[in-house]
Amino acid sequence: MQKNTTTREKIEGIRQGGYTLEFGEILSQAFNNYSKIVWITGAGLLLLSIVFVAIIMGIAGVFIGLDAFGRDMADFEIQNFSAAGIIVTLVGGAIAVALIKPFYAGILRVAHHADLKQDFDFSTLFYYYKSEYLKEIIMAGVLIGLCSNGISTVLELTGNMIIGPVISYIILLLTLFTTPLIIFGNLNAIEAIRESLMLVSRNFFMLLALMLVAVILAAFGLIAFCIGIIFTTPLIFSVQYIIYANVIGIDEKNELEEIGSSSEY
Repeated sequence: MQKNTTTREKIEGIRQGGYTLEFGEILSQAFNNYSKIVWITGAGLLLLSIVFVAIIMGIAGVFIGLDAFGRDMADFEIQNFSAAGIIVTLVGGAIAVALIKPFYAGILRVAHHADLKQDFDFSTLFYYYKSEYLKEIIMAGVLIGLCSNGISTVLELTGNMIIGPVISYIILLLTLFTTPLIIFGNLNAIEAIRESLMLVSRNFFMLLALMLVAVILAAFGLIAFCIGIIFTTPLIFSVQYIIYANVIGIDEKNELEEIGSSSEY
């Protein structure tokens, strides 16, 4: 995979001098981006949710029965799991994250095309399931998923029911730049994770505040019969894209070459 020296140079500059973000300006740009992608992205999230629920219900119905599955979910506590059950849960969670990550990358691609006023459609959301970046996206998803779920599970097993999820969310924040660095910066999974840790640490509290506001605003979708969350969640992805675009930026020459060589267009 060809390395993007422009991205590397920007990262090195940030390593030496840091970076600044304007809170209001980031949110303003994110809302503008969100207004352009909300319907396609929301429809994609709805489809993905239906597919995952159908798969889970189908597997549960075959192996343990829907009634038993419902009771297990109602009484879901990690402390009640066997060692094998914990391992299956961790691995299953990591696999689920890996399968969803290319879709997340597709949302970032949609956000980027909207930002540049370029054409995009529903198929753009699934672009990375057939791209050269798929392996790195999945590898990063598995590593982050195992780390996040593993630490959270260990803490919950020791009775820290609140600290576990908090640590898990912090890990997700620290790896905020990982997927964009892969698809826009041509870094491999390990490099992207490492550089994301550095980039987030340079402005941790600003990024934390931005993401908290995005999550809180997205949560208002629960008021609209819960399904509204599907169409408010894209705001979170718009904020993530705008943050990356402002901190690192995207090499338009390489991006346009990629678009020109893609069979999607």
